[in-house]
Order: sequence, then C-alpha cells, then structure tokens
Amino acid sequence: MTGSTWHVAPDNPRWIALGGVVCALVVLAPAVLSPLHVFIVVGALVAVGSVLFSPPRAVMAMVVVATAVPVHIVDATRIPLGLRPWEVLMVLAAGFTLIDLFFRRDLRIVRTGVDVHVLAFLGITLLSAFVGSLHGNASDVILRNMRYPLYYAAFFLVTQSVDARSVTERFSLLFIVVGACVSAEYVLEFLGAIDLSTGNRFVRVARRQGIVLPLSLLMIVNHLIHDRDRWRGWLPAMFLFTGVGFALTLGRGMWVAFVVGLLVSIWLWQSGQPVGRRRWWKGIILAVGLVGTLGVTMMVFQRVTGAAISAHALERSRTFLDYTRDVQVLSRLLNYATALQQIARHPLLGSGQGTELTSYSFNPESDRYETWRSWTLDSLYLTLWLKMGLAGLMLFVWLCVRVGRHCLQSFHGTRAPPERAFAAAALSTLVAMMVLGISDGSMVNGRFAVVMVTLMGLVMVSNSQNTSEDAE
Repeated sequence: MTGSTWHVAPDNPRWIALGGVVCALVVLAPAVLSPLHVFIVVGALVAVGSVLFSPPRAVMAMVVVATAVPVHIVDATRIPLGLRPWEVLMVLAAGFTLIDLFFRRDLRIVRTGVDVHVLAFLGITLLSAFVGSLHGNASDVILRNMRYPLYYAAFFLVTQSVDARSVTERFSLLFIVVGACVSAEYVLEFLGAIDLSTGNRFVRVARRQGIVLPLSLLMIVNHLIHDRDRWRGWLPAMFLFTGVGFALTLGRGMWVAFVVGLLVSIWLWQSGQPVGRRRWWKGIILAVGLVGTLGVTMMVFQRVTGAAISAHALERSRTFLDYTRDVQVLSRLLNYATALQQIARHPLLGSGQGTELTSYSFNPESDRYETWRSWTLDSLYLTLWLKMGLAGLMLFVWLCVRVGRHCLQSFHGTRAPPERAFAAAALSTLVAMMVLGISDGSMVNGRFAVVMVTLMGLVMVSNSQNTSEDAE
C-alpha cells in the first residue's frame, strides 16, 4: 500500500485574491467601530490560530494574555458568560489536552507529588462556596470570588501537556519576555502621563499585571547566575529595561519581595557550590551590584524625563520606619482588623466565598475616610482564612512548601545549567510571592493566579523528569 503526499500550491489567482479580500476585511471591518476593535479581533484570531490543537502553546498563550495584555483592553473585551480572555484559552487548553490524552496517549496520565494537594485545595474552594451560600452571601459575588482559586485546576493542564524540555527552552524565555512587555506598557503610560517639558506631574503606575515583574527579574537574575552563556547578549539589557518598569510601580511590597527573592537566589547559588568553593562575599557583591545597577538606571531615566522618581520613592520608603505617615497603610491596617473580627466568628470553616467587608480608604479629594463594601482583601493569608477557613489557609501554605521542596530537589538533583536556573528562579519567586502575600492577595485573587499555578505545574514537570532520569 503506497501513501499519498499532498502538495499544496497556491497557484489559483482567484483563491489568492479571495484570501486577500478576507484578510483585508478581518482588519478593516473592525476599524469601522474603533482601533481597539482591530486589536481585539486580529489578536483573538492570531491567538486561536497559534494555539489550535496544541496544548503547550495554549498554556503559553494563556500566560501571555493573563500578563501582557493591557487592563483596558481586557475590560473592553466582552465574551459570553462573562469569561475573561485567559479563561477562554484555559478552556481551549483543557479541550486540546483531553483530545491528546484520549487519542494520542491512551489515557496515560502524568502524576506528580502534589496532585492530591491541588485537588484538596480545589475541593476546599468548592466547599467554601457552599459555606458562603449557607451564610447568605450573594450568588454573583460567590461566583466572582471562587473563579480565581479555581484557576489552580490549570495545574493539571500544565502537568499533562508540557514536557520538561519545553520548561527550560520556552517557558523560561516566556516569563522574561512578558515582564519586558509589561515594563514597556508601564514606561509608555508613565511618559504619557507626565509633562516632559517640566518633569512634574509625577504619576505612579500601578496596574494589576505589574505583579509579574518580580518573577521576570528573578528569572533573569538566576539565568545570569547559573546559565550565563545562554542569551548572554541581551539578558543584562532585559534586566535593566524590566527594572525600570518595576521601579515605576513604587510598590513597597514588591520591592521587599524582590530583595527576599534575590537573597534566596544567592543562597541557592552558594549552597549549590562545593564547600571549598563557597564565597558568600561574592553573593553580597552581586546583590549590591544588581540593586545598584537598577538604581543608576533609574537615575538616568529620571535625568532624561525630569520626573522626581527618587523623591517619591524615598517618601514611600519612609513608611517602613513610620507607617503612620501613609494614610493608605493605615486604611489597610483598619481593613485587616475588620477581617480578623470576621475571622474570629468562623475560624475553622471561614465565612465562605462571597463574604464582603466594610473597607476604609482615604479620599484625598474630600480629605476624609470613606467606607464601602468590598469583596477583596490586600492579604493572601487573611483572604484564605476569611473565605476558606483555617483548613484552606494551612493547605495552601503546605502546597507552596511542597512545591518549594520539589524546587530544591530539582536544583540539587541536576547539573544542567538551564534546569538549575529555572529551579532557582521558581523557588526564589515562590518565596518572594509568599512574603508579598502579607500585603497582597494576587496568588489567589486576580489573574496572576494563572501565572502562579503555571509556574507550580512547570516545577513539578521538571522535577518529574529529573526523578525519572535518576531512577533510570
């Protein structure tokens, strides 16, 4: 039996002309509405075409859309059932993974050491929704609350669709590139908001997708340490450019988290060396050099733009010594106190998804505090305890600890530079985000949960590959 080969030759002028007309209509028709619709329609078609029947590319597109797409475009996108763009890609990735699992892998499921922990966390999320309904919480708020913890179901999409080679070859680079994209958005927004002729009208750029910047910076740092020959020509430039956007956030919590992640990276670097070759002073010099380089870059950027970035950064940093200087910090502490009072009523099971609190915030225009009902809280741990109870809080922390242990196992279990760089970056990011969780709930509240669960899944994929190689 002889096989046949298809030869596709676009030699029919009519079909070529028809294809050109269709492509032109795809671009020009949305332009009748607005330029934003052109971006949305064309971007959606490109995204769907690139991920079609490819689970790994669907996961990569999910990460890109959840981080790099500007907030105003996401908010302007209207999808049936109220889905977000990355949620659509998550559904597509799930469908492609199931097809691959049934028809190509004969239901051979990849198992990892934290599957039970993730399933238990998803189960507690569903239980907390039931608890919230028992407490009379609004159903629409319950659904809005529980959607973000349920993103952790994407963990299984990653473990079932991504191979260990893609972790180091594709996703490491992906995390670096999306950080640079977000930084570019921050720089452009900052330059558009200030008056370049006088340098005044300083505007702090604080957008939701900026939470990915510490991850991108730590990924770059660890590749510079462990895999410096890879992407040598442009990694330092990417570090400086991403650092500019990171500095423009003026996010005190993210600054502290990055420093903690940097210290973890240096500890891994030196602890991974033979005892006789450990030079801790090199780590100190590296940390000071990296932070100093970012500082010098920001001073040059400030000199060019004329914006008083350093003065605003210094003013916000003073709250580390005296928190009463910042009314926003005081408002956050008041919200924490309110949350603790609610937690004290239901410490074990929590108040369930959909719980709303009376939040306090200072309005500079009216020069007074204002109150409103809020369903979010700027603390990972208080959010988990409030909505999922003590069981949800302890389980999530234990999940992070388990993933961190697998990062260590991967780091010390291989000598391959790309794998060591990724494992070190993942562990330093995980520790940094847990520190940031004291004042930020993005790991379970917001679209960054997609990025975090993807990172956890990639860690387990890489660790499973190293474990299987050791067994052989």
